[in-house]
Amino acid sequence: MFTVKKGTEFINDVRALDESLKNIRISSIQVNKADLSVEYNFICDETVSAELKEKILREAEKITSKTFRGVTVTIKKIVSNDQLVNNEIYNYLSKSYPSISIFLKDTDVRSTVFGNLVKYVVRLTQDGAEYVSKNGVLNKMNEFLKTRFCSDFAGTVEIKQAEENVSLLSEQVYLDHLEKIEHRTIKVEDVVAIDDIRMGNIATYIEDVTSGDVIVCGTITDVAERMTKTGKPFFVFHIDDTTGKTSGVYFTKKATYPKIKNLKVGDCIIARGNLGEYNGRKSFTFEKINYCVFPKDFVKKDKYKKTAPAEYKTVFPEKAETIKIASVFDSDLLPEVLTQKEYVVFDLETTGLDVMNNGITEIGAVKIKNGRVSEQFTTLVKPDYPITEEITKITGITEEMVAKSPRITAVIGDFMKFIQNTTLVAHNADFDMKFIKRFAGAEDYEVKNPVLDTLELARAQLPFLRRHDLHTLADHFGIVFRHHRALSDSLATAEIFIELMKEKSKKDAQK
Repeated sequence: MFTVKKGTEFINDVRALDESLKNIRISSIQVNKADLSVEYNFICDETVSAELKEKILREAEKITSKTFRGVTVTIKKIVSNDQLVNNEIYNYLSKSYPSISIFLKDTDVRSTVFGNLVKYVVRLTQDGAEYVSKNGVLNKMNEFLKTRFCSDFAGTVEIKQAEENVSLLSEQVYLDHLEKIEHRTIKVEDVVAIDDIRMGNIATYIEDVTSGDVIVCGTITDVAERMTKTGKPFFVFHIDDTTGKTSGVYFTKKATYPKIKNLKVGDCIIARGNLGEYNGRKSFTFEKINYCVFPKDFVKKDKYKKTAPAEYKTVFPEKAETIKIASVFDSDLLPEVLTQKEYVVFDLETTGLDVMNNGITEIGAVKIKNGRVSEQFTTLVKPDYPITEEITKITGITEEMVAKSPRITAVIGDFMKFIQNTTLVAHNADFDMKFIKRFAGAEDYEVKNPVLDTLELARAQLPFLRRHDLHTLADHFGIVFRHHRALSDSLATAEIFIELMKEKSKKDAQK
């Protein structure tokens, strides 16, 4: 088992290396069992030189077990600012405590930076504020924020009036919020109390759990008894409910120890606990455990997904037409596959290439109907990630340009409506689809559209070209191309797509 000396001692040794490291923190420690390596991930509010990073690596090597063959260090510069902190608090509450955040708006979170201390205020309804107070939510959130920023945090709650009452028969019942808190559940059988008979027999799918207080169940796949430094026994359980797997720590009590110790691989338990993060990794702490029987007839339900909204709310499509000569679109020249289906050709600009650590800064899309470009959908997006100078040089998009733009959460529903019942088209489509699926999925949408990739089409239809990037293809077909803004890219890609489909149709006809 991987252990290091006391965390505060280690981080104090690192901070002592240089004044610029006085606020450095460990965000996570990742262990790769395959190659026996350890990666220490730090966050710091100052730029760390290569020389200083090397010294930090030496400190990490000192406290790492000789069992491991390799040690690496990564340091990410993060400076606390009110907007970034507001976003993290809003997202944390929305995902971890949906029942109290149903009426929460991003404007209900305010924070102010005072040197190394960040004070924040969250406006909640009376019920929400009481829940936060009773369950120590602010303390949990402070610990979470410390893994994201090099600051200390102090939060308070203000009471706000509940939103005006609406009829439950109305179409407007905060439907989006209510859909988000729907959880799929498993009803276990023959519960035998070990800790608390009042826990009941209903558990949430492990697959649906993200964080916060929750009840889960599952068959034990592994169990191990351990001892704390003070000699107190605890157990580590690994469980599987067929929708997902998780593990958790359970600290025993004198009254429950014998029964817990008798639990073995193959038994089923239902457990109440808290899923949070420790050093950047998900960690489950089981507070109560009961024995139960997993239902033999359990069948996993498909996860609920929202359909595209009935109306546009933030981004409204506009009429559009091609910038290429009209004769390209003469109906007698176009194959039926183009005139009988609708397509949306789209392009994204992002803050970087890694889909899990970057955001969308611009969406550009055009709809092809009856073989013609008919509509365009375009918007800048304010990402939750910084726009670097390098990205600005590539895309031309700056922080100032997106400062007043909508968040992706406000845009993605409109995009889902725009692409409804169409085939999606993009150049190197896998990249753009990963971003769209990530942010659509976060809002409970599922992207099921067929997808065509103009890069693959070009390679198949124009094998004689040395390159198949958009610029080369635009030159080949005589298409006006202004690179690296999303709408311009989409228009050029739409014209390239039509030309490629015409080429494909001709070749298919000759077979």
